[in-house]
Amino acid sequence: MVKQTRKTSTVADIQEALIQLINEKGLQNLNVTDITRTAGIGRGTFYTHYLDKADLVNQLEADLLEKLQADLDQIMPDAMKWLVGEVPETASFITETLNNFYANQRLVAALLGEQGDPYFLNRIKQVVFADLDAALTKFGDQIHSPKVIPLDYVREFIIDEIMGIIVYWIKKPNPDPPTVVAEIIANLQQTAPLQLLTLTKKQEEPNDE
Repeated sequence: MVKQTRKTSTVADIQEALIQLINEKGLQNLNVTDITRTAGIGRGTFYTHYLDKADLVNQLEADLLEKLQADLDQIMPDAMKWLVGEVPETASFITETLNNFYANQRLVAALLGEQGDPYFLNRIKQVVFADLDAALTKFGDQIHSPKVIPLDYVREFIIDEIMGIIVYWIKKPNPDPPTVVAEIIANLQQTAPLQLLTLTKKQEEPNDE
């Protein structure tokens, strides 16, 4: 038990050092020596857990993506019904997909930031796309889009819209609770983009005649 606790503590220290260094100097500019020095551990200790910096990042991202995949497996059926308007406006299932990101906010924000991993967002989208494609296949002819817009373009637009909100949210210094952001996503998804912004018309001056 003591050995496992020590391992967990060391891994947490390494992760914290990585987050700090990404924010300070960028992922591409840091090395294992930077990590071990910041974490206060020896290089040998680092290499008992990871092969190198790339392996550290890959393991952290893989863990986040695995949790995301598990969440999507549970909520995708409800998500599809919501997207096509078969269930009332609800954001409870969206909250489930945000909770793990929120619990690991500093790590996710660092990886998705300008100085983080430029490929991480695409890895997230690949997971989401795979599940969405599987759901679309399962629904078959029950799902369709306007003839003027091919379904693959609709899929791309939906995912990019939602992911844009999530990335903006998770990178904020003090992100709103997942329940709040889930409601925002739900409301945005039910509103056409051109309906989000309207120009207030000037009130006409009364005619003196």
